[in-house]
Amino acid sequence: MEDLNLYLSIFFEMCNTLKLNGVSTDAIRLCLFPFSLRDKARPWLHSLPSGCITIWDELTRAFIAKFFPLCKRANLRNHITNFMQKDEETLYEAWDQFKDLLCLCLHHGLQHWMIIQPFYNGVTQSVRSTIDAAAGGILMNKT
Repeated sequence: MEDLNLYLSIFFEMCNTLKLNGVSTDAIRLCLFPFSLRDKARPWLHSLPSGCITIWDELTRAFIAKFFPLCKRANLRNHITNFMQKDEETLYEAWDQFKDLLCLCLHHGLQHWMIIQPFYNGVTQSVRSTIDAAAGGILMNKT
């Protein structure tokens, strides 16, 4: 899948339907993960040295590093930090578009409190005024 986060979310959803006494969630994920792969991902997983990955977090990190490289993450992060509201786009539509960008790159590295700033800076002045009015003053001056 092109959307790594959606792929992992669907995979977790499927894994969560299976419960075995005495078997951890991580062990279930590690066992089922190879069956979820195709195209370049399956040969990549089989090319790893046997026993080099023993916990789910290691596999997740290796998978993300391989199929969601830093350059792609940096590109998506730039889209987030340089967000611009489209012409004729409502506040709701702009916020939806911004949330979609965030979902494409869950590993963007932005602090949680910093996420609103690129959105606020990227909306039109009239939308910014609406946000400020709803916040009871200039939003970026709020703690």
